[in-house]
Amino acid sequence: MVRVSTADIRDFRARDWRLIERTKSDCWIEQKTSMTPSDVFELAGELLQYVRTLRPDWPNTAERQADLASHIRVAGMLQRAGPDRAR
Repeated sequence: MVRVSTADIRDFRARDWRLIERTKSDCWIEQKTSMTPSDVFELAGELLQYVRTLRPDWPNTAERQADLASHIRVAGMLQRAGPDRAR
């Protein structure tokens, strides 16, 4: 096991976390804007495979029902908002 020194902890705390956050955000924005729909589906499939290595039963019946209920609720809100409200 690698031992962590006090200096290592100080260096970690002293990092420019805002710069790191901005850099990550910029990277994600660039990646997302350059992705094709096919890329998005491929990534979604990879994420599903990964999650199933952690939780092979995911999503279970209760989670599927909750997800469907959420989609129905959001669809209803969007329908009630209607096209005239966007102006």
